[in-house]
Amino acid sequence: MPTRQARHYQKIVERFEDVARASLGSPSHILELCEGVAVSQRTLLRAFRAIHHTTPSRYLHALRLAQARQVLLSATKGAETVTQIAMRFGFRELGRFSRSYKATFGESPSDTPRRAPAGLAFQRTTVAPSS
Repeated sequence: MPTRQARHYQKIVERFEDVARASLGSPSHILELCEGVAVSQRTLLRAFRAIHHTTPSRYLHALRLAQARQVLLSATKGAETVTQIAMRFGFRELGRFSRSYKATFGESPSDTPRRAPAGLAFQRTTVAPSS
């Protein structure tokens, strides 16, 4: 049975995830997201380490990468460029986005839409927290 502290941290993390998903299209900083959840950065960090064994920043980065991949997998030819998709999810340094994407998914972001089979666009990409 989870402790009271663990349940409290789980609720904080769930609220953060909701706020983070709602603001994926805007370049939100952790401090702004903490205000949306009504917790301090220190409390959020403790909660994330306890629940996901990672930091809120790493989790948010992984979430944004996963969402960018979803869009790239379902992109219709010519609808949006990789740059536009990266920018939409808060990636301002495109070289870092590309390296991080390739390290996470094993291919460059520009290769994803070219090789995505028709049925693959509907698969959900999960966020795997890094340690």
